[in-house]
Amino acid sequence: MGTSGPTRGPGKTAGGQGKNLSPVQGAQQAEQRLGKPCYHAGQKVPGIYACVTCQFRINNRGTLPACPDCGEIIWAYMGDGPRPVPEGETAPAPATEAPPARATEEQVALEPTVQEPVKVEEGIKLEP
Repeated sequence: MGTSGPTRGPGKTAGGQGKNLSPVQGAQQAEQRLGKPCYHAGQKVPGIYACVTCQFRINNRGTLPACPDCGEIIWAYMGDGPRPVPEGETAPAPATEAPPARATEEQVALEPTVQEPVKVEEGIKLEP
């Protein structure tokens, strides 16, 4: 007694989490978890992608499909180079420059901080 066809899809297991997420939320969550740019089915973005659930790989040249192996809709970008920008979207603004690093000094003597002794008591109840 099995099911026929994919059991995953938009809002059902986007990003493999089993939560009711939008495709965009599923892609964002997968991106945070994997550390790779992630996209959802329906976005037109070329490149090499892997399904976030079963790792099925595709060389996409058009609109991302649902995974033909498991039905997942979230794909991780596996290529090198800058993050691809889906057709119809604009590239995010470049990140502002990081603040200058603090100067470091070597061979600096650190003075110990003065700490009061720790008092340990047993048999104390925390709740009234």
